[in-house]
Amino acid sequence: MTIDFTDWTLVFDLDGTLVETAPDLHAALNYSLEAKRLGPVPIQEIRMMVGDGAKALIRKGLLWHEKDIDEHEIDATLWPRFLDYYRNNICRFSHVYDDAQMTLDSLAQAGATLCICTNKPQVLAEEVLRGLNINHYFKSVLGGDMAVSQKPDGSHLAETIALAGGQLSQAIMIGDSETDERAARDAGLPFVFVSFGYGQLSGEPFNALQQIDHWRDMNTALTKLANAV
Repeated sequence: MTIDFTDWTLVFDLDGTLVETAPDLHAALNYSLEAKRLGPVPIQEIRMMVGDGAKALIRKGLLWHEKDIDEHEIDATLWPRFLDYYRNNICRFSHVYDDAQMTLDSLAQAGATLCICTNKPQVLAEEVLRGLNINHYFKSVLGGDMAVSQKPDGSHLAETIALAGGQLSQAIMIGDSETDERAARDAGLPFVFVSFGYGQLSGEPFNALQQIDHWRDMNTALTKLANAV
C-alpha cells in the first residue's frame, strides 16, 4: 500500500537503480580502451565500476588493466571516444528494471514529485530517459557535470530537490551504491538501497535506511521511511 506522497520529493539515482545500463556502458568502455590496444574488461567487473561517472569508469578500466592514469589522454582521446560510441548506442541494451515503471506510475498517482540525481553527464542522462520513454516522470534531472558538486556530496541532492520545487525535510534518496548512501547521509535524507544494482552499502550504522531486492518492494520501503520522519 502506498501512502499519500503529496509534498514528498523522491530522488532516484539512474544507473543500477532505475535502469540496467551496464551492458551499454560495458560496450562503450571497451570501445574506448581499444584506442590503447587493451582487451575487453569483463562485464561482471564493470558492474562494480559504475556509479561515479564515465571518466571514473575509464580510470577504473585502466586500473583493471594495471595501466597508469593519464588525465590528458582521458580528456583528449578516451573520453571523447567513449562519448561518441555511447551516444550512438545509448539504449541498445539498456532497459528499465522490472516493475519500475509501474511503481513510478503509482508514486506519481500518490502525489510524489520524482527526480533524478546522477553522476552521469546531463546530456547522457537525458538521452537515456528519453530513449526509454520515461523522461516524463521526472520534474528535475541533474547530471554530475551540471551540479556544483556531484555525489557523494549531499549538495547534489539538495540542488536536484530544489530544481523540482521540493524540500529536504520531505525527501528520500533511492540508490544502489555507497556513493548514493554517503550523499543521502550528507544531505540528511532517508535512503532506500537497491541491492540489485552496481554497488554496496558502507556497512556503517544508518537508522533511516531500507533495503530492497526488487522494485516491487519500493513503495513499502518508501512508506516506512516517510512514516518515520
